Amino acid sequence: MPARVKGVIFDLDGTLVDSVDLHVSTWVEAGRVFGVEVDPKKVRGFVGMSAEDIAKTLVKDEGLALRLARFKRKLYLSRVNEVKLYSEVPEVLSRLKFECKVSVGVASSTNVETIEAVLNAVGIRNYVDVVVGSDIVGKGKPDPETFVLAIKKLNLTFSEAVVVGDTEYDVLPAKEIGSIAVLVCRGTCKNTRVAPDYVVYDLRELFNIIEC
Repeated sequence: MPARVKGVIFDLDGTLVDSVDLHVSTWVEAGRVFGVEVDPKKVRGFVGMSAEDIAKTLVKDEGLALRLARFKRKLYLSRVNEVKLYSEVPEVLSRLKFECKVSVGVASSTNVETIEAVLNAVGIRNYVDVVVGSDIVGKGKPDPETFVLAIKKLNLTFSEAVVVGDTEYDVLPAKEIGSIAVLVCRGTCKNTRVAPDYVVYDLRELFNIIEC
């Protein structure tokens, strides 16, 4: 294992879990309740941002946006058991933790309550050392603060960490702070304004980057 790689920080949605469709459907449902038209295709492109930031793209009234975001989050939590774990994830996390002796973090634009609920629902919470949500840092991606705090909580330097995510909201901040940026492509690769250091199509390919 390269000496400087001591931790891996994962994005959650679209990286560890197949949850994007559920996010989209709960946004559409929340919009219907609040009388806000939500374009599923448009909101799908925003997954990776915080609920508050997404809501602000849908409505101009800030108070309404915050209420919409809170309601959407409650809907999502009520259906959290519908979230699906990507099949290779348990094997990958187990190898990282117990074979490679690498610290594991999850940093997401959602809030900690939701992250914890998802990790517990899919049975992988015990593999994760640190969880950071946008509610802790007060900012969602692509601001780098969720990754910054996760790396600091693991007592690592930025160059010792690998950041893994499925959108430019993960690649951009990883490159900004000087961590290794890995883009995971689930089906198709999403365009990013900044090129990642590596592209993988299955998380098991991380072991071509991180040698145990």
